[in-house]
Amino acid sequence: MQDHATSHVLSLREVASWQFPVLAHGMKNDRPTIVAAIPSLQRGAVWKPQQVELLWDSVLRGFPIGSLVVSTLLETQQSRSGQHGAGWATEQLTHHLLDGQQRCNAIALGFHDPFADTDSDPDSTLWLDLAPEPHFSANSSRAFLLRLCTRAHPWGYGARDELEKLLAHQVREALREDYRWPLQPHEDTYQRPRPRDTWPHKAGVPVPLAWLLHCAAHPQDGSLWAALRARLEQVFTLDALHARHWARKAHDLLQHVESAALQDLAQALQATRYVRMVALNVAPGALTRSTRQESLLGDAAPTDEQRIANVEHLFQRLNAGGTELRGDELLYSMVKAYWPGIESTIDQLSPKPPATQVALLGTRVALSEGGQGKPRGALSVSQLRTIAHPAKTHNSAEHSLEQQRIEKMFALKCATPTHCAEIARILKVVDGWLLYDARHNPWGLPPVLRSLLADKCSEMFFFLMLVARESLQQPIAPRQEKAVRRRLLGLATAIHWFGMDAPACVRRLWELGSADHWLKPQAFDGVLGQLKDLGESRSGIVNLRSPMGLAKIIEKPNAQTLKDWEWWHTLIAAPAGDDQDEQEKRHARYWPMLEKLAYSEPLLMYAQRAWMARRFSDYDPHTSGFWDEHNRPWDFDHILPQTYFTKKRGANYMRVCQQWGYTIGNLHILRFEENRSRQDLTAEDSISDEHLEWAWLREGSRDLRPAFSLSHDDVRGGNDTRRDNVLGFVCAARTRLLRMYEDWYTQLEIESML
Repeated sequence: MQDHATSHVLSLREVASWQFPVLAHGMKNDRPTIVAAIPSLQRGAVWKPQQVELLWDSVLRGFPIGSLVVSTLLETQQSRSGQHGAGWATEQLTHHLLDGQQRCNAIALGFHDPFADTDSDPDSTLWLDLAPEPHFSANSSRAFLLRLCTRAHPWGYGARDELEKLLAHQVREALREDYRWPLQPHEDTYQRPRPRDTWPHKAGVPVPLAWLLHCAAHPQDGSLWAALRARLEQVFTLDALHARHWARKAHDLLQHVESAALQDLAQALQATRYVRMVALNVAPGALTRSTRQESLLGDAAPTDEQRIANVEHLFQRLNAGGTELRGDELLYSMVKAYWPGIESTIDQLSPKPPATQVALLGTRVALSEGGQGKPRGALSVSQLRTIAHPAKTHNSAEHSLEQQRIEKMFALKCATPTHCAEIARILKVVDGWLLYDARHNPWGLPPVLRSLLADKCSEMFFFLMLVARESLQQPIAPRQEKAVRRRLLGLATAIHWFGMDAPACVRRLWELGSADHWLKPQAFDGVLGQLKDLGESRSGIVNLRSPMGLAKIIEKPNAQTLKDWEWWHTLIAAPAGDDQDEQEKRHARYWPMLEKLAYSEPLLMYAQRAWMARRFSDYDPHTSGFWDEHNRPWDFDHILPQTYFTKKRGANYMRVCQQWGYTIGNLHILRFEENRSRQDLTAEDSISDEHLEWAWLREGSRDLRPAFSLSHDDVRGGNDTRRDNVLGFVCAARTRLLRMYEDWYTQLEIESML
């Protein structure tokens, strides 16, 4: 291999073989021209399903799909394969892929046979529709209908160019009619089919694209379709599930291959054998040449093996033309660039919060002093660069020590197993505080709320990590451990769910005490009260009320006020006659909390935590390998369906039903496949007795379902009975809202912190 070459010309099969070495069989020396892997500094997969589908549509149409950028192996970087396959052994790699990762992933997926290895469990499968015409969207720009099935959406997507998920009734139809998947809504554990169990529902005659590409390269008696028929016949005897539907449809279709559409498709598939991609090779000297930034370091400048500045700059500029990296994602890439082993450590953690936050927050924890020390603030790229390559200046020793702390945190230079690394021990403590456990932590969070806290309220999660680290050095007294755990969780959720300025709240917490201060229950006394006013007219957190105080604010409507009831008018503007100043004071006292409370989906998930932890125990958006879109296996379902309080012209009580219908008082959580199948069904007709407890539809011995079962005539009004039915709905929704709030308030001992 001549590493100084400026380019390499590669077939699609060669590119795919970087992830699936078996595809290299038959190539010269059974290996591709080059074997590239992804360096640590590269981001993870960010392409959406329709981007994969459109790329293969371009390939089949003969459109150029761009070039790749590679370099000889970067000594400072660790290597990983792509998204779909394990790839080659490290000693067999020749290059690093600097640009084009997402296209390489999409190409590899097209060659991946999901049924070739029965032991594998692919995250995605790619199909091509042999008879797409009835399923094409009218405004689609596609010539070929590719279909991607993912773990998040194993039944496939719609035919529009933009991402289009199937409607719930279509999903249910696919599960019931196509896949014969057991729909057992009352089972404790939720299970959705995997991509290997399914095929695209919105398709005429789908066939795995990998089969078509293989048959195009290995025709039978000169015929692609004859080879495919033979492959389909194997399925009939080996896989009854798939044989009963798509395979037989494809086999029947291929009895008549003289159609112009099939002939055009055969030509397009055969042409893919001759498609080539150019991989531009970055000259070695371009990456090892000393930079201006490094020259400023003088004698402390890094060696050729240590240099990263050129790679960093090249990486940023290459990605400026694609999906731009910003903020935390950019910082994460730089952390991986300077400390390549971090990614490997994080990948082995289980369970874990978002990888980006683990890396960035873990780095900050490593750099924060323990005990009475000050926590480290957010890091910049230049700060990371300085720590990674400490200069011989007045603070070089400090930077060298910081580098060692990061290495220790992630166990980068020792034989310590990953699960024994400091970051793993810290996260284990945090998870013990946060995650629901029916026996040991019944007040804890379902995994999704833990991950949302880390992702959306990272400063609070950083606070918990530092306190957890301190607890490893100074264990909490056993008799106090339960109280500390509950109050830490109460503090974290209060700031996350009811915070006006979460970062400012956390800064105030550090002013109140260092990490060791928060290892005693009494440290939390009155702390939430101290976060309400941060000075200079800034509020850190809303003015939380006791459940009893909240019930007084949200008074029950009566027959006279029901028709005109509104959150704003009733609670803020009334009573009539108050001047503007009084209304503004009431607004400041009540509205911030009411606005956050009424629509708080996290609070609803907390109320249903036991059910969610049981039904969705395997689901966490950051550990399940799901795609970014449509990865939630549940929906927030309106107990009184929306159809009852929308588009009702002239309805006397539509407004008040809307006011309460969109609150969490009228929401519960259902499996995705169950929701929206109800349509106009009332709560009495659609919600079973088994669901009453976890849906908070039982108040003592009272069943609340009748109160949520209004008719259209009730909403229209017209007599006292109709009015009383609507009043019953509003009171029931209010009851659920107050009870869910009270559950959080009492379970996490919020009173003591106010």
